[in-house]
Amino acid sequence: MILALQEPITAATISTSTAGALLECLAWAVFVGLGIALAVIDARTRRLPNRLVALLTAVGALFFTSAAIVEQNLPALWRALAGLAISFGVYLVISLAARGGLGAGDVKLAAPVGLYLGWLGWEALAAGIVLAFVIGGVAGLALAARKRRIRGLTVPFGPFMLAAVVVTAGLVASSTNEISI
Repeated sequence: MILALQEPITAATISTSTAGALLECLAWAVFVGLGIALAVIDARTRRLPNRLVALLTAVGALFFTSAAIVEQNLPALWRALAGLAISFGVYLVISLAARGGLGAGDVKLAAPVGLYLGWLGWEALAAGIVLAFVIGGVAGLALAARKRRIRGLTVPFGPFMLAAVVVTAGLVASSTNEISI
């Protein structure tokens, strides 16, 4: 009798694991698609459309919530939501302190950035936030050197925030040998 139950239980476990991984992959596919659109728009217009940022946040939250339920991994969901709040808070404080150094769109984009990084883990959250400033700083210095001025120079920061998430996700995936992201 017990052996008769073993196969369906194993199949259900594999199906649940596969469903959770699929939901995570869908979240990351949306991130890449909307991330590219947001990066291009920000680079061209210095604007991050609220609707796209909100869509990225909502879809990520939906897929990660579904994955957490299917995988019975609510701590990952709470960490992702905390990541959203922490990232938003960090960018808000920096924006207020820098007085125009970061735009409101960058602060709003910090929410989905934190959500996705938080899903990956606390270390990924911290690394991704820092990495955005490193990448953006290097690019800003290169642009300043090319234009031979710093004063009045504006650099869209959204593309660097999004790139930092992708790089961090790649590093996490390569270090854990997971292919679900």
